[in-house]
Amino acid sequence: MKNTILITAFSILFMACDTEKKSGTTPASLQSNYTITDIGLYPEGIDYDSKNEKFVFSSMYKGAVYVMSTKGVTAVFATSPKLVLPTGVYTDEARNRLIVANADLGISQKSTSNSAGTIATVSIFNLSSGALIKEIELKNFTPSAGSCPNDIAVDNTGNIYITDSFSPNIYKIDGNYTASLFATSNLFQPAANQFGLNGIVFHPDGYLLAVKTDDSKLFKILLSNPAVITEVKGIAFSAPDGIELDKNNNLVVVENGLGLGKTYTFSSKDNWASASKISETAIGKDEFPTTAALASDGNVYVIHSKLGELLAGDKTQSSYTIQKID
Repeated sequence: MKNTILITAFSILFMACDTEKKSGTTPASLQSNYTITDIGLYPEGIDYDSKNEKFVFSSMYKGAVYVMSTKGVTAVFATSPKLVLPTGVYTDEARNRLIVANADLGISQKSTSNSAGTIATVSIFNLSSGALIKEIELKNFTPSAGSCPNDIAVDNTGNIYITDSFSPNIYKIDGNYTASLFATSNLFQPAANQFGLNGIVFHPDGYLLAVKTDDSKLFKILLSNPAVITEVKGIAFSAPDGIELDKNNNLVVVENGLGLGKTYTFSSKDNWASASKISETAIGKDEFPTTAALASDGNVYVIHSKLGELLAGDKTQSSYTIQKID
């Protein structure tokens, strides 16, 4: 990937990722807000592990995955030599695995002078211990083009789906950890030097929903026929990042700091041919919200990444928030 593309893309958007799982049967007692105190953390992806009752989030700068307990205690949970710039994280409780998308945009402390654009992988960790299970290579699908694995969805049978923000692709990783190109389309093609596909969720009715950042669109992709891709009508937002299904299967869209820094919740009465807004929550541009997670208490929580500061070259931010949205 050309460095000029990477540098330009930084000024346009940052990532997303995350989940679409329903809450556990024994909800934990969660606070409305949590503060993460760690210099240079810059968290991006977030999910909630309802099996072990903890938040899981990625650090784009430190190249590791962290956990926070319901009491607010934070610790490093998972890492590997290949994990340079983790983006989306997904806690697959049914299979006791943590799935992490990984790239290199040249801004991680693990990046080197020539490493930007050379990494596109998915790491699988044990959800209970953080032990590395498998790392899957995706860069072979874009040998002469840019690649940035971003967000993650998992269907009912355990297949994994990964968006690529720099190429018009959604990848599939099956139960044997074999990767394939699930869907590719001109509809997913990012504009020159911009981010394309971002957040993705699996809907229990048998399709994927994914946002595209550069033109602020939401797409529906059939699992049974991935060539059938339709744009969801009736929605409005800018710079969409992560998306999440709430406990009622409404869709929460996180608009990052390149937009207004809000979350929007949409509902659909026609199987996501169209949708309408039912609520919104102001987070703030400077907070730069990125992704959201459905917790075991039935509420959705969004993470404040402060990524605007990192993209501007500041590595000294030390306070970040996980906030329950209305």
